[in-house]
Amino acid sequence: MNYKILYENPNEDIITRLLKIRNIDGDNDNFLDPKLQNYWLDPYLLHDMEKTVERIVLAIKNQEKIMIFGDYDVDGVTSSYILYKFITKYLGHKNISIQYPDRIKDGY
Repeated sequence: MNYKILYENPNEDIITRLLKIRNIDGDNDNFLDPKLQNYWLDPYLLHDMEKTVERIVLAIKNQEKIMIFGDYDVDGVTSSYILYKFITKYLGHKNISIQYPDRIKDGY
């Protein structure tokens, strides 16, 4: 069986047409070869981020215990560990632990 792709615009290349069929219309180069810097968001857009950073800095200066309370799903465990590694390796603070909720005791 032979198939033909009907072009709305005969001057349009096949990649552009296929992306449009899939409702991906716009910057094809960015879609096909995405750059992480195009998707970075300012972390200070999160509520109370400045207070959080100030508190972590104070805890490190005072050698206080820091506990990261993560989530038990994949992104929660991963992000908790990334934060833990950053604080221990790059900030040199060793008085830190991670706590995850118990699904049975704490629920979902």
